[in-house]
Amino acid sequence: MSDLSPATQRFAASFAKDAAFETEGLRAYRAYRDLGIAAATGGAVRAHVIRTTRPAPPGGSGLHYHDLDFQMVYVLKGWTRVRFEGAGEFRFEAGDCWLQPPRIRHHVLDFSDDYEVLEITLPADYETVQLPG
Repeated sequence: MSDLSPATQRFAASFAKDAAFETEGLRAYRAYRDLGIAAATGGAVRAHVIRTTRPAPPGGSGLHYHDLDFQMVYVLKGWTRVRFEGAGEFRFEAGDCWLQPPRIRHHVLDFSDDYEVLEITLPADYETVQLPG
């Protein structure tokens, strides 16, 4: 478990006018804007904006899970369809939010060309496990 005590945190601010989206990340069809929270919490938490850079690949993301302690996603723009093991299939649109329990198996089926989310994870760095099928 990560240490989130006041002693391990420092002030951080991220300004839209200075925003830089990096294409190096988990998915080749996404760009990521780090909000500086990982550095400010010593790697305990990551907050980033993720935007779509190209259409969904045929078949979507494939079934996978993330080995982490906490994951929250808030849709800023567009929409996505995601199937979660044990919960079903959902269509999320701008303004919608979900909490993804640790290691829940899921499959991103599709998303709009303007899809953009705010994602918060604990810890900042974690493993994604792609599953067969």
